[in-house]
Amino acid sequence: MSSECIICGSEITQDICSWCGFSQQPKAHLSGTLDYGTAVNGYVAGDVVDMDGESTSYIAYDTANQRRVILKEFLPVSMVGPRNGTQVVVQQGKEVLFKNLMMDFSDLYSSLASIDSRAIQTVYSLFSANGTVYAVLEYIKGDTLRQNLIKRGKPYTFKEARWLFQQLFALLDILEKNNIAHGGISDETVIVTDENNIVLTGFAIRDLRVKNEHIMYKLYDGFSAPEQYNLNRFSGFYTDIYSVAALFYHIVTGRIFAQGCLELKDLSRYMPKYAIQALKYATKPNPADRLDNATDFVLMLDNKATIEKTEDKKKTDSKPSATEEQMKKYLPVVIVILIIILFFTAMLSINTGDSSSSLPDSSQSEEIPQSTDVKLPDFTDKTYSQIMNDNRLISQFYFNISEEYSDLPKGQVIRQQPLPNTVVNEGTIIYLTISKGQEEVKVQMPTGLKGRPLAEVQALLDSMGIRYVTKDVPQSRQYPYGTVTGTDIAEGVFINPKDTYVIIYVADNTPVVTIPQE
Repeated sequence: MSSECIICGSEITQDICSWCGFSQQPKAHLSGTLDYGTAVNGYVAGDVVDMDGESTSYIAYDTANQRRVILKEFLPVSMVGPRNGTQVVVQQGKEVLFKNLMMDFSDLYSSLASIDSRAIQTVYSLFSANGTVYAVLEYIKGDTLRQNLIKRGKPYTFKEARWLFQQLFALLDILEKNNIAHGGISDETVIVTDENNIVLTGFAIRDLRVKNEHIMYKLYDGFSAPEQYNLNRFSGFYTDIYSVAALFYHIVTGRIFAQGCLELKDLSRYMPKYAIQALKYATKPNPADRLDNATDFVLMLDNKATIEKTEDKKKTDSKPSATEEQMKKYLPVVIVILIIILFFTAMLSINTGDSSSSLPDSSQSEEIPQSTDVKLPDFTDKTYSQIMNDNRLISQFYFNISEEYSDLPKGQVIRQQPLPNTVVNEGTIIYLTISKGQEEVKVQMPTGLKGRPLAEVQALLDSMGIRYVTKDVPQSRQYPYGTVTGTDIAEGVFINPKDTYVIIYVADNTPVVTIPQE
């Protein structure tokens, strides 16, 4: 039996629409976001694909151009309340800050729309609706760099990484010329496309990429620069240089960058010394000591400049010296002498029977130990500290650690990639997800509950994950039957919904007893 797709309206006979590719069974709806299938200015919103303190991104359908896009809605969760239909409702007292940050959002994406580069997510349009601003972005087919590394199962070589990052380095130079800093370059914001090119996504207003008290900021441990964690420091182009250098180090070594890691003696098996030197100057903790532009960083990374030449950019005189002129004059004589020497050397080598040692074996020129195949153990029965204290494990593998809240004890391994019993090479990156224990989420009790119907208050608390019980109290003229007269926890107080039950007092049919006056 056929029906219409809830996204594009095409006739469909199965769950996935063959025209637009959208599912007819959306994911669970997130509170405060647009409903699945909501039309906004010609774009039909699908599932939420990303949500942070600045905005919410939906995979969407562009009805005019009949294509998939990303619809990015400016929606700082710390400043908005429940929607009024599709309309964004700003919390009282935060209207001015909301408008200022929304202007920053608009300015950023207006600037990005003018950037012409294969390495950037194209901005198709920018418009206002529902009391906020939307950016329409290119839908990129591919994996995040993090997902890409998991699928590869091994780091990139230095040459592979240098080739992969060439467009990204060029983009950073363009962004600097247009006075745009990203602030969130990481293995989550760089996409490797199906054509094996990389695209930088995740542009955001500055407040999302620095520690602040306005919105819920989002940083990336191992990639974000030190100044981003400091309220009193400013980020800039040098911040992006730090992040891209840390990311380059990560994909070549398989390790998460940390201060001091570039002093490790075994780094020479991953990259040449001049590249290590470039990474050192790109990741200096103090921005004043750091390389501050992509051009200088790439020159050092390619061994085309030293830090001294980078700091002193005076051009040297290109006129040939007198010594060089004399060398040109006697060059034919020198060549003849060299030919004679090489001839006698070859004859001597043949006579001694040691011709095989005349040239070094190119396969032995790099001091990279041969890896052996090993079967991966099950790390889910171990804790993070047990693994880090096992010298055998840390000498065999490189571990990429991420954390998330769970019901498992803090420090316990939740999952691993590759899976247990997979045969891998020594030196493979093992991705471990470590438990942070149960999340102690603090939720603010909503205001304005008194006098509202019970069902309305229950729906609101359910959407916030707040558990509750009801208790009947006599009705009155102020609070008629079925309305909420109050709660046992004051409005505006922060609670942990996992270990707190709120008592909702509800007016019922119990008559009010009046004591006659004598």
